[in-house]
Amino acid sequence: MAVSASISTLAPGARVLARDEEWLVRRVDALPGEGHVVHVTGLSELVRNHDRIFLTTLDEVAELRPEETRLVADDSPRFRRSRLYLESLFRRTPPTDSYIHLGHLAALDQKRYQLYPAHLALKALRPRILIVSVR
Repeated sequence: MAVSASISTLAPGARVLARDEEWLVRRVDALPGEGHVVHVTGLSELVRNHDRIFLTTLDEVAELRPEETRLVADDSPRFRRSRLYLESLFRRTPPTDSYIHLGHLAALDQKRYQLYPAHLALKALRPRILIVSVR
């Protein structure tokens, strides 16, 4: 997305770029003299759901304007780049169902007795476990 600098016209819900991360504007307050206080919530992966406050006198805050977005054609064979990008987004999304997910069956022999404790452990919120088979 292209960036534009007009902090005084930012409204809640606008997307901005600050410190190389994407943020959602919650509130903008004017500082005495010059500058603004921008209250934001993180959108990009590293800062997702983190609340921060930026002072425009210290940090560069640029508005992301979707109407200035430049579309680029995917000229890779059979749209390979686009498919890889979408696949990477899909794989980063945590599963929300109640099934046990094995990463391509990994390097283990699936045994029925392994599944019950794994199922109990996976009922927790966003768990990560490793099942090791000792031979």
